[in-house]
Amino acid sequence: MRLAVFNQSGGVGKTSLTRDLGYELATRGRRVLLVDADPQGTLGSFLGLEPPARPRADTFWATVCDGGDAPPVTHPTAFGLTAGLANRFLIGDELALMQQSDPARLLAVVETHLTDYDWVLFDCPPKISEITLQILLAADALLAPVQTEAKSVESFAEAQLEIGKAQRRRKNMRLAPLRVLGVVPTLYNPRLVLHRHHYEELARRVCPSFGYPVFAPIRDYVAVSEAGTRRQPLQRYAPKCPAAADVAALATAILDGASAGQ
Repeated sequence: MRLAVFNQSGGVGKTSLTRDLGYELATRGRRVLLVDADPQGTLGSFLGLEPPARPRADTFWATVCDGGDAPPVTHPTAFGLTAGLANRFLIGDELALMQQSDPARLLAVVETHLTDYDWVLFDCPPKISEITLQILLAADALLAPVQTEAKSVESFAEAQLEIGKAQRRRKNMRLAPLRVLGVVPTLYNPRLVLHRHHYEELARRVCPSFGYPVFAPIRDYVAVSEAGTRRQPLQRYAPKCPAAADVAALATAILDGASAGQ
């Protein structure tokens, strides 16, 4: 499955979720590729691959945006999964991609070169861009991390416009509709009244209005951010952290849904 981890709001724990969900899937025997689509290169840094220091030729997007037939560059990690990197060169690569006027360029690359993976997770940039639009066409499904804060909930509601546009493009291209697996409340602290309020708002009003399921939240612990600093998935850095159990439960729910064809 090709999964877009998408929310046009930054700071919602999207990259940490991509890293930890990908690692969880890999520990369960799946062949996993994580693709960073943000010029900041945070996902690669979280995996210890230091993308800012790498040349353009080492990035996933160089061959994608050059328009040739070569497969995209990927890198093994120390955690049983593979990563496609991004860094500052993605800014120029995105301009080159726009000039190609081929909205399905990434889709073609994925279907040609990445079929050996069971799961390809795209860590979308925190804005709507050409790269985002390409991912929403190349993906089979979408997972939306939403922080249990007012701004993030509002931003997610606004993002439905872009999801709707992507669905119309897919229909015009005779692609299957993008499956929205659901919403993952992130950085959740159940002791905070406001967090509980916004979680209930998501679960009872916002998501039902769009027909989206809501997964159990990923709770906020300092170990989640520390894992990024230590360049490890959360489960490796702090396996007893309750948030690691939250990610495991999320992976189980997603895999159960995928096997049931939901």
